[in-house]
Amino acid sequence: MPIAAPSARDWGRRSQQSLVVIAIVLFIGSLHLAKSAVVPILFAVFLAMLLAPAVALLRRLGIPRALAAGIVVASLVAIVGVGLNATWRPARGWLDTAPQTMRTLERKLRPVTRFIAKVESVSEQAERVADPGATQSDTKVPPTTAEKKSTIANTQEWLFAILTTLMVTYFLLAAGPSLLVKIASTPASQKPGTRLLRVATAISDDLSRYFATVTVINLVLGIATTVTMYWLGMPNPLLWGIVAFVLNYVPYAGSAATLALLTIVAVVSFDGLGKVLAVAGCYLVLTTVEGQVVQPILVGRRLDVSPLFVFLSLWFGGWLWGIAGVALAVPLLVATKALRLELGKPGPTESAQPGGRESTVRSRAAELLAAGTAQLHARGDARHPAIADDQSPGSPL
Repeated sequence: MPIAAPSARDWGRRSQQSLVVIAIVLFIGSLHLAKSAVVPILFAVFLAMLLAPAVALLRRLGIPRALAAGIVVASLVAIVGVGLNATWRPARGWLDTAPQTMRTLERKLRPVTRFIAKVESVSEQAERVADPGATQSDTKVPPTTAEKKSTIANTQEWLFAILTTLMVTYFLLAAGPSLLVKIASTPASQKPGTRLLRVATAISDDLSRYFATVTVINLVLGIATTVTMYWLGMPNPLLWGIVAFVLNYVPYAGSAATLALLTIVAVVSFDGLGKVLAVAGCYLVLTTVEGQVVQPILVGRRLDVSPLFVFLSLWFGGWLWGIAGVALAVPLLVATKALRLELGKPGPTESAQPGGRESTVRSRAAELLAAGTAQLHARGDARHPAIADDQSPGSPL
């Protein structure tokens, strides 16, 4: 049976799909290359969305928008500075004792390392038995030294990114909704972009509500962690409470990192295995109650995201932008879901149409379906004129 050659429409569809794939790959590559320019802007946009309700509250008190934006940004910097000051001394103490801590950890984990070394030796012997010529043909490649940036260069980049984020955040907060109106307005029609303004306001409200609730939950988790670590005799319990508070903003990965840190510190600090299991078990109970009971009740299902999508977004963000990508993964995911939910709602002009029509798309589809049905009836009457004459109003039937 001869195979039909693809038509011009199929070739056009395939070429469009190929162009879309190429555009997506180029876009991802551009985001990776423009990391130093894109990441501060994204952080600034999300900070502006989160802090917009605070600016609106100050506006109701009669404070000008520019001054209110400055007060909010300065308050944010002050809160971060207080948190860093509270954790600086304990963290510095741990950094000073890091060599001794590593030696203690190596001594206590020596049975585990010996077991791992035995497993590796057994696997190497199995490879030699399976392929005797593999070890002889292997050639050692001299290690290549990768160029590393100096500490001064890295510090300058971080300072520049932080200053850029704060400045862009201030200007976005000071401009307010008028910036979106100017962006959405076109020279042809001077009507403001109320649709864009409504969507941006809804996303900002959803993000603010979500992260405000998560902040309260993380604060309670941090206090509970501090009290529990103090009760168990862990060194610097305030430090671990702040670590639990900060890292819990990253779902799953943050809790896992905090659990690993607490377990390592417990192994170094205590001699018996019971205290180590008590530290790890208590924190595991706290984070399980927080993640499985408290957060679903307080956050609700509106912005609840699937764990699979959270994991994939964290992986993709880390691959694309490193630590900054991991930090931006959850805000981008929550904003994307809020945008999808907001765009799914009918607009004000779509929900109040005559004739009971709910949306322009639905009414247009009904019109096209009616026109197509009329054309089919017309073609049928043209092909069978005798039947059409018999079914005319003057026929004896």
